[in-house]
Amino acid sequence: MIAGIDFARFDQAIGLGLLAGAQLIVVWFSILIASAYREQALWLHAGAAALALVSVAMLASGSGHLAQTMLLLVLALSGLQLRDLVSHVGAIRTQRLWLFRVSAWLLPLLAVVNAASGEHLLLAGVLAWAAVVSVLLLRAWPQCQPWAAWVLASYITLVAGTAWLGWRSFHGDVDPAWPVAAALTAWSAMSYLATVWRSRLFSETRIRVQGRKTVDPLTGLATPAVFHQRVHAVRNLIRRHGRPSVLLLVDIENLPAMHERFGPEVAESAVLVAADRIRLALGEGDVAARLTHSRIAMLCEGLDLNEGVTQVASRVIVAGLKDPLPSAPSEFLQFRLVLGAVPVSDVPAQQLLQRMSARLDAELARAGERRIVTITADDLS
Repeated sequence: MIAGIDFARFDQAIGLGLLAGAQLIVVWFSILIASAYREQALWLHAGAAALALVSVAMLASGSGHLAQTMLLLVLALSGLQLRDLVSHVGAIRTQRLWLFRVSAWLLPLLAVVNAASGEHLLLAGVLAWAAVVSVLLLRAWPQCQPWAAWVLASYITLVAGTAWLGWRSFHGDVDPAWPVAAALTAWSAMSYLATVWRSRLFSETRIRVQGRKTVDPLTGLATPAVFHQRVHAVRNLIRRHGRPSVLLLVDIENLPAMHERFGPEVAESAVLVAADRIRLALGEGDVAARLTHSRIAMLCEGLDLNEGVTQVASRVIVAGLKDPLPSAPSEFLQFRLVLGAVPVSDVPAQQLLQRMSARLDAELARAGERRIVTITADDLS
């Protein structure tokens, strides 16, 4: 101490300020990510980290008893967060129930009793919480990789910091705040990292699952369900604004012959090439979907029948004959298609496509030379 300045206390205050600032950053980022992606686990972590910050402030101001009460609530919210993190593991329902009981009932009860009676109950709460969490993590570990390691590390620091404070206060010792602050800062940072990591993995999984529902896995075109929804949306635009749209049903006429002559692999590659060339014929905002192995439906907005024939149907026919198939240089894609205006009536899109498919079957049975057949909206209705 020089000239009345206690440098040890000054250095400790600076250290506490830095640790508190780090915790505040974790709280801020937890709130931002939770708001953007609606992650309940991050909301719980933000609340737990905020309470941990309050407990450090109380401990630094000499209110150690109130700090213990806050730390019991930190454990409670952290337990609820862990329960949400392992919600995808189906074999730990009993362990999740016990964790909920400890986190939602026992720890808040201990916090109330600790605040009202002056008893030092932090150590008892830490031991009960750690026991339930250990059993749950042991069961959930195989299905929580790779982020489970960060969860384990964060809980080790949380238990170490809170148990140390509970043990020391139980014996009546006065403790500095910085060891607890350091443990809580490490816990909040590692728990945040684990939660964000898990959120990213699950978000990618949801995107892949959603992609399977909206994208045909073979051709990369839309699925029939998506196509039907687009037809319904286009029909509403026709009613409101009178903007016409056309439906096209394209058949790869020589696909069965290629299958017999060259085998299934060449026929499969022909479907992929056909999908690519039809995709190139689409305008911005248009959509195409594979309905059967040899038939692809197209929806082109803002075109009437004549424009659909000249601007889309003719381009599809030419695209098939423009270049030979890479897997069969002697073969070209022979398209035959039916084109019709989208009717205003409430006929489901599936029925419209069935009627167009029946017309296309009739044209193929005639074996005529006409490649483009038009149907009016009244005929489709």
